[in-house]
Amino acid sequence: MNTQNISDGPPTEHRHLRSREDLRSAWIDLVNSARHELALVAPTLDATIWNGSTMSEALARLLTRSSRHRTRVVVEDTEFMLTTCPRLVELARRFSDLILIRRLGEPHRGLNEMFAVADRDSCLAQPEIATIDATLDLAAPRVAAPYVQRFEDIWSAAEPVPGLHGFRL
Repeated sequence: MNTQNISDGPPTEHRHLRSREDLRSAWIDLVNSARHELALVAPTLDATIWNGSTMSEALARLLTRSSRHRTRVVVEDTEFMLTTCPRLVELARRFSDLILIRRLGEPHRGLNEMFAVADRDSCLAQPEIATIDATLDLAAPRVAAPYVQRFEDIWSAAEPVPGLHGFRL
């Protein structure tokens, strides 16, 4: 279901996602909608989404538009990410100042949901990671606001990912 509002700003869009293809498409749409920042929290990353060329290209476009753009990712299963998402890992190494990945901190371990926020005004939320029943809200800052605060709380308790960044001289 898509709904759109016409207002002075960009039109809002709400989508209910019920299939893997809907979710994959929504991820790409969220990343493509980001103008400055993407923030993501997940127990694990789906390699079919995060290791795909479409996602890599979308993230690279976001990061190369400005040296102030950034992507922050907090994931619990970092070992799985390191082995199944080499394109994301390579981007994180290539743009080490712009794409930051951390491991979920102790206070949040066992997280069973996934959410992401683009530019503090668009969000994708999957309350139960085991089922595909998610929502995408574009240009909806009131919907995104609680996720922005939650992300900041989780980010502040997150830990560096061992083995992600090598030494740079």
